[in-house]
Amino acid sequence: MLSTMEKHQLEHYSQIYPELGNLIQKLELSHQMELSRVSHEIRNPVTLVNSFLQLTQSHHPEVSDFDTWQPLMENMNYLRNLLDEFSCYNNSRKLQKECFSLTPFLQTLVSECSSLLSPISISFIKQSAIPSAAFDRTKLRAAILNLIRNSAEAIAHNPDGYIRVSLSFDGSNFHICVSDNGQQIPEEYLETLFEPFVSHKPEGSGLGLAIVQSIVQAHNGSVTVESDSDNTRFTIHLPLCYS
Repeated sequence: MLSTMEKHQLEHYSQIYPELGNLIQKLELSHQMELSRVSHEIRNPVTLVNSFLQLTQSHHPEVSDFDTWQPLMENMNYLRNLLDEFSCYNNSRKLQKECFSLTPFLQTLVSECSSLLSPISISFIKQSAIPSAAFDRTKLRAAILNLIRNSAEAIAHNPDGYIRVSLSFDGSNFHICVSDNGQQIPEEYLETLFEPFVSHKPEGSGLGLAIVQSIVQAHNGSVTVESDSDNTRFTIHLPLCYS
């Protein structure tokens, strides 16, 4: 797995040598196809095993009392969720764009999250006039939901926890910021936050933020993070684009 620095170096040399850039794109496509095949092959037996477990519990309810049953089902759910995230990561660069305004899009998203996150406070702030532009609605929703979920986990045990989603436009780029007043992210974690399969959480898959970055980069944008004792801010920067 390439580090962030190695990725930047490849991008730099790809701009200097177009032939290298084309070769890298072909290798990435081949890599994604192989990952899709492996994911598909794993998903089939996992789905079958999960069905057998549910059937067993349905016909023999007493298995629920076994000490090993609950951990078994929890790990099965974790494996299924991991495969879903893996599939999402692998397909994150395939966009289907449409032109729409980010303002009602984010207002609706925050409103939906508000009832799910209660009693955590979540709000939306529009900081400037926002023109319509072309984005992949489904992929962008997944990216922002990942950031909101991260914030919710960071403030889960804080009775005064809050999440703020802000939107601004500077004339050429949109800026979507998801901030929270959770625990500060240690500085030594920042460099690897977006690396696939690198997690600093006990039960994390290490794919959530990697999915965010991949989706944003597919939109020719970037993601930045700032964290201090007051709050943590993840900001998605997206260029104005009409197609």
